[in-house]
Amino acid sequence: MADRRGLARIGFRTAGAVVGVAVAVVAVAGATLLPLPDFAIGAPSQTVTPVPADQQRVCPGPLLELAADAGAATRPSAVGEPSFSTDSIGADVRSRSLKPDADTTSPDEAPLLASVTTPQGATTSPLFAGAQSQNATAPDLAGLAAASCAEPSADTWLAAGSTSLGQTSLVLLSNPSEVDATVDLSIYTETGPVSAPGAASILVPAGSQKVVPLAGLAPSAAAPVVRVRTSGGEVVASLQQSYEVGIQPRGAELAGATGAPARQQVIPGVTLGSMAAIEAAQSAEGVGVDYPVVRLLVPGDTDAQVTIGAVGEAGTAAGDSYATTVKAGTVAEVPLQRLKDGSYTVTVNSSVPVVAAVRTSVIGAKLRDFAWFSSAQDLQKDALAVMPTGGVAALHVANAGDSDRTVSIEPLSGGSTLTLAVPAEGGSHIRLPAGSYRITGADGLRGSVSLTGDGMTSSFALAPPGPLAAPITVYPN
Repeated sequence: MADRRGLARIGFRTAGAVVGVAVAVVAVAGATLLPLPDFAIGAPSQTVTPVPADQQRVCPGPLLELAADAGAATRPSAVGEPSFSTDSIGADVRSRSLKPDADTTSPDEAPLLASVTTPQGATTSPLFAGAQSQNATAPDLAGLAAASCAEPSADTWLAAGSTSLGQTSLVLLSNPSEVDATVDLSIYTETGPVSAPGAASILVPAGSQKVVPLAGLAPSAAAPVVRVRTSGGEVVASLQQSYEVGIQPRGAELAGATGAPARQQVIPGVTLGSMAAIEAAQSAEGVGVDYPVVRLLVPGDTDAQVTIGAVGEAGTAAGDSYATTVKAGTVAEVPLQRLKDGSYTVTVNSSVPVVAAVRTSVIGAKLRDFAWFSSAQDLQKDALAVMPTGGVAALHVANAGDSDRTVSIEPLSGGSTLTLAVPAEGGSHIRLPAGSYRITGADGLRGSVSLTGDGMTSSFALAPPGPLAAPITVYPN
């Protein structure tokens, strides 16, 4: 009997435990399945549209030469004056001069700052562009140099210049902001990265320009590429290069930013002239400094397998293609051989991201000159281009897509709207008088402007404007 009563007590306890578990399960299920009162309170918020900041463009200013006095060898002085042209659709343009480099007291050496204010509530930026050109004829520095007026940036690549014998290269840093900028230069050459203590923590005061001679940081560099990074204020970086043989000047150029490292770089409007004379002047040892070349930098740690295609624009004979390997961390130059006079779209395809630009030269009856052509960014549907004075100006448009395109070109000064057919995987150009032009239907295309003359050449790429500030949602504490 005692065993039966024990078994009964165990059974009752087990049954009670089962019932308790069942009740808990039902309670949990009920809490899960039954609708609960909604006590959620939405966080207070407000959508705020920032006041649009002024768009700014900085033109690099006059060509400079360094003092011949050994005691002031790094002091720049202006060589003549450039011609500035700025224009806008949808806003008025204001302009003023920045302060010149602190090593000089001449106010005519300053860059030009142009700006426009975006109307309140606008969803698109006013079309705004500027350019400058200068035909220098000094005894030690001569050549046609044109440049676009560019937006400030915190990260810029300059693929141009040389510090070899007879070559002078100056990095021009313009700070249009109201705060000082600290600039670090990373320099790459044909032998690899350059370790230069003077390239770090360069102070560019607010509203002024700083001129940095490249030879003091990378002497005897035949093919440098410079990366410009800033903290504090942003700067507009460009590179002035001049070339002299003995006492004879052989050209001058202002090179702007080229595209950031990418596996494809498109360089529109590469203009070649005097190729027969240039080829005749080459020696058996190889091509000289006048021969057209593509300058390539591999900034990463992996060697690049590169293919270069040069496609003739409408009216130019077919181009050619080239393949090469470029070592990681170094700069290489690939000659553009077997090309005739004319204009080309040069496309660089690489297995890893690269930086690229093209250098060409021209030999005239009395003068010689050279030009740098930068890789270009995709344009927006509407763009504004300024054709500066100083030579025969041409607008070049490249189409990397697989279908033909047509763009409209409207002169702001009045007159008939022009059209330009741009073939797929090719390019076209149109000569235009000096002035400002609205370009429509250019989304996804690349553009540049060239200036040419007898023994003169120069170029700059067209760049889309930076984006406007977007509305943001603010949540108070």
